[in-house]
Amino acid sequence: MSGKEIFDRYQLAALKKGLGSHEFDYGNILYQALRIEGEEKVFQLLELAENTGKRIAISYSVPGADTDAEATIVILV
Repeated sequence: MSGKEIFDRYQLAALKKGLGSHEFDYGNILYQALRIEGEEKVFQLLELAENTGKRIAISYSVPGADTDAEATIVILV
C-alpha cells in the first residue's frame, strides 16, 4: 500500500469516527505532519510506520521567552 493510500485510509477513518476519537486525533496529526514536512516525506514515513508497527508523531521544540511553540519535526514513535 502506498503512503498516499495509507494517508487517505486514516483520513477516512477520522471522518467516520468523528471529533474526539483516536482516529480523528491521529488524522489531524497526519494532516499537520503533511503541512510541516510535505507529501513526499510524510508518505514515506507512513509506509515505514506501516511496515514497522510505528506511528507518526509531531515533536515540538521548547519555546524561548519571546517565541511561540511551533512544530519542528515529524518523527516515528
